[in-house]
Amino acid sequence: MTTLEGTLDMAQLGVLLRARYEEAAEQVRVQTEAVAQLRRSGDQGPGDVADAGTMVSDTEQQDLLTAALDDHMRKLGEALTRLEAGTLGTCNGCGLPIPPARMEIMPWVTHCVKCQAAAERWR
Repeated sequence: MTTLEGTLDMAQLGVLLRARYEEAAEQVRVQTEAVAQLRRSGDQGPGDVADAGTMVSDTEQQDLLTAALDDHMRKLGEALTRLEAGTLGTCNGCGLPIPPARMEIMPWVTHCVKCQAAAERWR
């Protein structure tokens, strides 16, 4: 995905982002259905207190996974928006290009390593 000049091939990055977005959308769809099915099975009434506790725990875990998948899909969607706007690969902190190696690994990032580290120190 990186050219010989060490720059990002934005067309290839766009293909990668779209593929990852579609994969994430499918994972969200499958996960949402799994949560719905788990809730439907819980509507039949738990057998005992232990079953009820397990059902609640399982549902909470599935909800957390769904939220994480939704967040990942949101980040990918935002990256696609930045790609279309021509700002993908530019650090939101310093305005300099984000290194191609970082973009290849995490194409949704909005900051270079230096600016990301500074932002995390202030959290």
